[in-house]
Amino acid sequence: MTTLNIQTILYRDTDGKLKLWACRGVGKGCTRNKYRTSAKPCDDCVLAHDENETLEQLYARVNRGDA
Repeated sequence: MTTLNIQTILYRDTDGKLKLWACRGVGKGCTRNKYRTSAKPCDDCVLAHDENETLEQLYARVNRGDA
């Protein structure tokens, strides 16, 4: 099984709530967060389904390609 290099990003949305994102673009040309001091979700980022989804579940979903 191939494992992706995934970067997690904790980002505050427009409502002020913190959301967990997983960036699939790391190492694939995603340069949006290369020089930023605070990371921001890009087009390759996937939002966690809900606050009860674990990192393991999020990584598995991204690795499966369900995201």
